[in-house]
Amino acid sequence: MSKWSGERIGRLSLRLDAAYCTVLGAGVAFTAPSIATALPVPVWVLVTAGVAVVFWAGLILVMLARLPMRAALRLVMIANLLAAAAVAALSLTSAAVLVVLAVLAVAVDIALFAGSQVFALRRMRNAV
Repeated sequence: MSKWSGERIGRLSLRLDAAYCTVLGAGVAFTAPSIATALPVPVWVLVTAGVAVVFWAGLILVMLARLPMRAALRLVMIANLLAAAAVAALSLTSAAVLVVLAVLAVAVDIALFAGSQVFALRRMRNAV
């Protein structure tokens, strides 16, 4: 197995994705009242979304431990693509340019995780 095999890249991608989700979800949940002033979303929706993202981080780790790597990468990649689209769409509801840019930056971060998972899957396919 090469030093940076698809399997290793996939494990790293999923671990970093879980860590990112934990930090982002907790941040959104705890700062929901402040965020709600910039986005037309009720505080309870933001708190729920933040908690759901932290829960998702735990599910990523469970998938990493229990599913075949390809399946875990595919599931998380699909979820990341959907989340990136949803976050990008949410940015369109904000009137403040800085808020739009911040929310779009989160969408780009999520899309980059999906890209790293695609990369790992391709490396795994080429290794077979």
